Amino acid sequence: MNNTMNNKMTITERNQKLYDLREKMHKLETELAWVKQEIWVVNDQYDRQDLNLFEEMFGPDPYNERGQDSAFMDDNFGG
Repeated sequence: MNNTMNNKMTITERNQKLYDLREKMHKLETELAWVKQEIWVVNDQYDRQDLNLFEEMFGPDPYNERGQDSAFMDDNFGG
């Protein structure tokens, strides 16, 4: 067990310790709420960009906009 638990404490010491711990908890809860808000903002900002996920991951699609596939079809099937 913690050494403070083995020592006797006054009610004033107990109350001060509880006050300090609650203050610390409130500060951490506030920080956690801020981090959650920042995560939401980042995700929202990303979602609003309307990006092409395929191009983001692999680069431009070589078959898009009359690429190789269309050229093959034109050459072999009179497109």
